[in-house]
Amino acid sequence: MRVMFFGNHDVGITALGVLLKIVNVVGVVTHPVDPEDGVRYESVYQFSKEMGLEVVRGAGSDPDISEFARKLSPDLIWVTDYRYLLPKGVLSTSKLGAVNLHPSLLPKYRGRAALNWAILSGETEIGLTAHFIDAGVDTGDIIAQLMIPLDGNDDVGDALKSLMPLYRDITQTVIGYFVCGNVPRKQQQSINTYTYPARKPEDGKIDWSKSACKILNLVRAVASPYPGAFCEIGSDKLYIWKAALVESKDTPLHRPGVITSLSKCNQPRVQCGHGSLEIQEWTTESGDECGWSIGVQLI
Repeated sequence: MRVMFFGNHDVGITALGVLLKIVNVVGVVTHPVDPEDGVRYESVYQFSKEMGLEVVRGAGSDPDISEFARKLSPDLIWVTDYRYLLPKGVLSTSKLGAVNLHPSLLPKYRGRAALNWAILSGETEIGLTAHFIDAGVDTGDIIAQLMIPLDGNDDVGDALKSLMPLYRDITQTVIGYFVCGNVPRKQQQSINTYTYPARKPEDGKIDWSKSACKILNLVRAVASPYPGAFCEIGSDKLYIWKAALVESKDTPLHRPGVITSLSKCNQPRVQCGHGSLEIQEWTTESGDECGWSIGVQLI
């Protein structure tokens, strides 16, 4: 079976590594040049070169990518963490269609930053879906899904580590279906047509008038390796990497964002719109230490 691969990042290498053991990978497409490629995350481009694969860089809509696909004439297109939509001209070159691995339990969280949005929404389960690519965004028929629980203390970094083995397992299972010529498919049943947008670093700004639970979910959702949740302390920028809910039945006496007390470990407890949050791990933009004091207002 001739497979054309589109992918990026560590998960892209994981899926591509499985495919190389089972099918004939005839060509690879990765993202355009990115300074973080091979530095912050593993490079599919470099890996493909090392494996002796024909590999090019580009966006899905680039004419060169369509020409590359026509030249390869694959039986199947496989996509893992490739951020660009594939146009009809590319998809039509594949005899068996195209498969995408999406990091959510579709039909939930179609679109970009699916894992971040799931944590923001307080989900207790996350997963990975293998689905056919159609004209929509993550709307194609489902082939297989794998699910794992998400603990309330897990942040996005923990979730990414937990999902990594699923990319290997689902790739092996689904490509096996194609090799055997018996591929299950189930139409997505959902009245929710919302497609989630990409997230930007500025979306990590904390609004202390929100509940402690919602703020905690934001901290978890944009923790490392993402840019982090942040607020202002004086003239400095404060990044919060880990926090915890503070159980209290007392009526709030302070405005949201005010440090109301310090823990035994000198960790500040901050009043939120509802409930309080204890800041456990943090950094500042300046690199200076925070001299926590009761009554200080975080903005």
